[in-house]
Amino acid sequence: MPAGGEQLELAFRPESMRFCVLGSGSSGNCVLIESGENRILVDAGFSCREIERRLDAVGVSSRQFGAVVLTHEHGDHVRGAPRFSRRHGVPIYATRGTLSALGLGVHSPAPVIIESGRLFDIGSFSIEPFAVPHDAREPIGLVVESEGCRLGFAADLGRRSVEAWRRLRNLDALVLETNHDIEMLQQGPYPWPLKQRIAGNNGHLSNRDAADGLREVLSGRLQWVVLYHLSRTNNMPVLAREAVARVLSLGVARAEICVSEQSRPTPWLSMLSMNP
Repeated sequence: MPAGGEQLELAFRPESMRFCVLGSGSSGNCVLIESGENRILVDAGFSCREIERRLDAVGVSSRQFGAVVLTHEHGDHVRGAPRFSRRHGVPIYATRGTLSALGLGVHSPAPVIIESGRLFDIGSFSIEPFAVPHDAREPIGLVVESEGCRLGFAADLGRRSVEAWRRLRNLDALVLETNHDIEMLQQGPYPWPLKQRIAGNNGHLSNRDAADGLREVLSGRLQWVVLYHLSRTNNMPVLAREAVARVLSLGVARAEICVSEQSRPTPWLSMLSMNP
């Protein structure tokens, strides 16, 4: 929630798409996206019960989903996925590598295999997965499009790859990893091998990397930048916000910044279609 507790929400109308981050950080990540009657979850890194509790907090029934789309197999992104899927009859969409790592080959409902670079549809959503550099079996980022609105999702990646950034253009909203402040990571309590992993090419984006990457994909249609996957040990919301705000101050985009939290959902964030 931003300072002062102001409500970060645009007027929602049927032809727009909206989303909220149910929670984000090293203990769990989950994003809810809605367009009309269509809803999906991107990742399910909390327990099934906790996901249900957070959905209820934002006014959504756990039984109203078309899919859970997984970006990779790490526990803070998949913890509740199998049980949520079975309990509510919601299929899991993931790459072959992610499904293999999770051992979900025999599962009810049957999982759906997706591939980097190959578009697929879930209800009114058109979704493009793309490969990202991270220390997982077959990790992906996403661009989710519906009713003329485009939401990009770039998290759990160690660097700004050409393949990923080529797809993060002409967005209405961007969920962007700002995992750590470089100085805090270097001076912090983590053992050196873990610091190297986090800061490496297959680790996580720093505030500085995220800000530099945002500069490359700015456009006048960008309405939201959501800061995602902040480390409680190696970052502070004010540092992440300041790094991104400096880029937005260039005036190319008038996007609002929303900093996601581990402990509670963000407000609903609505995107209005730029189509006439």
